[in-house]
Amino acid sequence: MEAIDQTKIILVLTDFTNSALNAADYALYLASQLKTNILLYHSYYIPATESECLQITNYGLLAKTSKSSLEKEKGRLNNSIKTSSSDFIPKIEYLSEGGGITENVCNIIEERKNILMLVMSGFKAHNDDILFGTEITSVVSKARCPAVIVPEVEFLRV
Repeated sequence: MEAIDQTKIILVLTDFTNSALNAADYALYLASQLKTNILLYHSYYIPATESECLQITNYGLLAKTSKSSLEKEKGRLNNSIKTSSSDFIPKIEYLSEGGGITENVCNIIEERKNILMLVMSGFKAHNDDILFGTEITSVVSKARCPAVIVPEVEFLRV
């Protein structure tokens, strides 16, 4: 029987922006210090209304693009690990799903009993960021684990 890895996990939300890459770098630093693994997570949008469904027809392409971007980000983080002087090497996995980010994140935390914390990017307030700001607030208020919001400003490179 294979032993199940009970190592705690840092759940890292990403949308592949520079701000999200900075948050992933910070999560990697935390993971090496706390001796935890990382789960990169991307939630891609699935339309709720019929008019939105007509605009987006290829959900398979959304899923494929999400997975490809997550693989690329995993590779970038693994390259950072190679140049790190840490004695602990975090295992990096990834997951992408369609649907609402808040519900998806809460389900992951509930299903996997080993999520130590959630790390996600913050941003400078812009007029067009109202929706994303609402999503951050919703995730932080509903997630049943500590959340770290990493500022948009690049301040740490592992």
